Amino acid sequence: MPRAAQSTPSTSPDESTVAAIARKTHTPVDLVKHLYDEELAELRSHSAVKGFLDVIAGRRVKERLRNPGFRT
Repeated sequence: MPRAAQSTPSTSPDESTVAAIARKTHTPVDLVKHLYDEELAELRSHSAVKGFLDVIAGRRVKERLRNPGFRT
């Protein structure tokens, strides 16, 4: 009997994280994506352990957006 095809989510975890942050912070998705990519690249370049970097990057983006002196 053939196996049923597994459905795949339409968005990656990164895309859903970015969309959630954008919604919660009322920030354009493109800006959040840019900040998220920056944070993730920075973390990847300095981390020996790569697990949970997406969670940490998301937290750092939220912190940057809450900072009153925020600049891109």
